[in-house]
Amino acid sequence: MPSASAPPDVPTGHPPGFWFFFWGEFAERCSYYGMRAILAKYMIDKLGVAEGDAGTFMSLFIAACYFFPLLGGYIADNFLGKYWTIVGFSVPYVVAQFLVGMEDKYIVFMSLVLLAMGSGVIKPNISTLMGLTYDQQRPGQDQLRTSAFSWFYMAINIGAWLSQMAMPLLRNKYGYQVAFLFPAGLMALALVIFALGKRFYGKERIERKVVTAPGTQPPDGRTITGLPVVYKAVTPEEKQSDFKLKMETLSRIGLLFLTVMFFWAIFDQSASTWIFFADTYMDCTLFGIPAPADAIQSFNALFIIILVPISVFLFKSLDRAGMRVKATQKLALGFILTGLSMAIMSVAGSLAGAKQEMLKVTTAEGVLVLPKADASDLSKVSGTAKVGTDVPVSATDFAFDEKKKKLSFTNGTIALKNGQVLTVSSGHLVTTALPDAAGLTAGGVAEPLLKSGEELNSIKPDSKDRATLESIGWVKPEERVTVWWQVFAYLIITVAEILISVTGLELAFVAAPKTMKSFVTGCWLAVVFLANLLINAPITRLYQHLSPSAYFAMLGGAMVVVVVVFIPIAAQFNRAMLRMKEAEDAAKAAEGNTEAV
Repeated sequence: MPSASAPPDVPTGHPPGFWFFFWGEFAERCSYYGMRAILAKYMIDKLGVAEGDAGTFMSLFIAACYFFPLLGGYIADNFLGKYWTIVGFSVPYVVAQFLVGMEDKYIVFMSLVLLAMGSGVIKPNISTLMGLTYDQQRPGQDQLRTSAFSWFYMAINIGAWLSQMAMPLLRNKYGYQVAFLFPAGLMALALVIFALGKRFYGKERIERKVVTAPGTQPPDGRTITGLPVVYKAVTPEEKQSDFKLKMETLSRIGLLFLTVMFFWAIFDQSASTWIFFADTYMDCTLFGIPAPADAIQSFNALFIIILVPISVFLFKSLDRAGMRVKATQKLALGFILTGLSMAIMSVAGSLAGAKQEMLKVTTAEGVLVLPKADASDLSKVSGTAKVGTDVPVSATDFAFDEKKKKLSFTNGTIALKNGQVLTVSSGHLVTTALPDAAGLTAGGVAEPLLKSGEELNSIKPDSKDRATLESIGWVKPEERVTVWWQVFAYLIITVAEILISVTGLELAFVAAPKTMKSFVTGCWLAVVFLANLLINAPITRLYQHLSPSAYFAMLGGAMVVVVVVFIPIAAQFNRAMLRMKEAEDAAKAAEGNTEAV
């Protein structure tokens, strides 16, 4: 339904370009979140990165993804335009998606830089190009534009949900290298879809102010991408006034944006500490089916898909009833719910059992978790040896991989406490003489996680196969808490995300002057950069040294402080926005009076 200010001859439906934005963003976000879903465990499993370092690297990668929006907004606003900036930076993005699965530290980290650059540059420009399209093709229909931003956000989360569910399963079945081809193909598809919609998008032009002598008008020009460049002659006083307006805009929204930084610091740990917590302390069984710990994060996207239509309907209904909810009220409620989600995680941590240091033996046939002697050091084992006093693993060809922090061997034995001996031959666990699960437990195996008979029959021997040993943190199965605790926390923080992220994205567009909308949107996205660089990169390292209950309680307490600080900031912002609206209305009235004369 159009707003009262919409011209009567303007169509009331979404413009055709919306669907190219929707499906292009769907494919791109499916690519990004799919790659990100397994990245932390990929670093640990294949690159030999320690758990604490993986959390830091994930935070730095996410930070970089949200630093580059500043660069992308500046390039688009001043040189290439939004469309060609998106297309130009999508090409290295596609290449990097193909390279990230190479299992070489240097190639992977180079790929992550390209991925961060491509993802970051795209972020501010695609949303502002969509806003520009609505302003040109559906003028005056503010609520339609609001709905478009909400559906656009849902496209992001449909893609995220599908890829976050699929990637851990693809990884488990085919390995990391094959799994990473899935997001690579999706990014290539995203580029094609977006490029095909060019004729349906809003018409762009670049405006530049130049200081010239009074009465002098510089000739208009074009950028290297063919966009018209309109030069406006201004006096030094006008230039200074324009700069002052930009600084006032940033000061008006800056404090508001900085409070949101703490929300993103908590939310983005779903790619690191939330996964580590679920992997060690939770029984990740959903509807009777074991799920990978890094697939649980897909519930966030699923809840977005379910709740965004409900939120659109709710706020439309309130708007029609004359009870429009302020943006700052949505943000405040989102902060409160974020703190509540951390309280839920803290309670789950307090209910879980204590973590123990154990040894994991992995072959193609499955996993055995064995007790580990406190003094055992895998890196010192070589040749023919036994690992620790409590772990009678013997072999003739131990080799330690410094990069992956894993010990491997081809042929050897594992002597159980009840006298039975398990044999590893050519890197495979000989299953023909294996005792049942009860027999393995009686022999000192803390947790046998072996494959079923059908799965065992499908294993194809490879001359490169080796059994591996590594140290892990382990909680007794009966002392693990149900993963539904984390699912509940995801539900609460998802509601917070809808209130904060959708609101902030549109707020960045509405509160910015026309000449700096991409830049201000980039500033909104740069808040996530600051959250991960200044908060998450150092804070996630504390996860190794604190109990999960204390760690998540600390994050929840931080949100209580944020809510208290936010109240006066919100009041100041609302007053500033009211003054800006009054000034705009006065300017329009003065313009109307001039035209009438």
